[in-house]
Amino acid sequence: MPVVQHFRFLFRLIAFTTIFGLCLTPHLYAQSKRPSFPDPIKFVDKFDKVANVVRAVFTDMNLKIELEDRKSGKIVTRPYEFITGSLTSNEVDKVAIKNDTITGSWLKARYSAEANLEIVTPAETMVTIRTKVEALNRDVDGTEKWVTLESLGTLERRILGKISMILLGNDAPVEKKGFWGKDPQPVDPRQPRFPRSPSR
Repeated sequence: MPVVQHFRFLFRLIAFTTIFGLCLTPHLYAQSKRPSFPDPIKFVDKFDKVANVVRAVFTDMNLKIELEDRKSGKIVTRPYEFITGSLTSNEVDKVAIKNDTITGSWLKARYSAEANLEIVTPAETMVTIRTKVEALNRDVDGTEKWVTLESLGTLERRILGKISMILLGNDAPVEKKGFWGKDPQPVDPRQPRFPRSPSR
C-alpha cells in the first residue's frame, strides 16, 4: 500500500509540474519579447542629401509623407496599413507587443514612421527612426477601436537598414522586371509599322 501511495504522489507531482510549466511558458515568452530600438546612426553626408534619402526610402516603402520640416529635422509619415485579415495577430507579434488585457480579435494593423535628423557637423548627419504601431481590435460586443502597441524596434531597424544601404553605397540588387514592369521601348522610325504586302 505505501508503494501505491508513493506512485500516486509522484504521478500528481509530475502532472502538477507539467501543467504549471505549460501555464508559465506563454507568460515567460511574452516577457522575453522586449523592445530593442536601434541606436541613431551618424552618416558622413550633408543634411540635405540624408533628408532626401530618408524621404525616398519612406516613399519606396509606401509611406506617404504627412509632415516634412527640414528646419527642425523632422519627417513624419501617415499611418500605413501593413496587414489585414486572419494573420493580423501573428504579424503584429513580429513588430510590437500587444496588451494582454485587450480581448476580442485583431482585424488589421498600421504604423507610421518618424525620422529625426540632426546636423552634427556640416558634413555629418545623425538619423533617429521611431515608429508608432497600432492595431484595430474588435471586442466581443462588436465595438472597434485602434489600440497603440509597443514597438519592438523591428520596423525601425528595417528603415534604418534601407537608409544605410543607400548612403553607404551598398544599394540593394536591382530586381529584374517582368514584361509588364518594363519601360516601353521606342519605335524605330526606319522600320515599317505595318507589314508590307508580298510582292507579286
